[in-house]
Amino acid sequence: MEEEEEEKPVCPECGGWLSCERFCDKNTGEIKIEFWCDGAGSDEFDFIISTGLWDKDLKRLKEIGRTIKKEMRVTLLARKK
Repeated sequence: MEEEEEEKPVCPECGGWLSCERFCDKNTGEIKIEFWCDGAGSDEFDFIISTGLWDKDLKRLKEIGRTIKKEMRVTLLARKK
């Protein structure tokens, strides 16, 4: 069986793949995900997703298929051609 290639988000400036890191905000405990371009050029593209999730929300996920509705926020940190 042939494996499908994983789709990865791409930089809108250079077309290269975006790197990402997930973490909990030290001040609020909110789970956040930051994406940035690691392309070879001098382009910049960096944004952060504030997920609206905390560890306490993850503890509530005990039932398969259960949905927790949260509002995410996306903040652009840098963008330069």
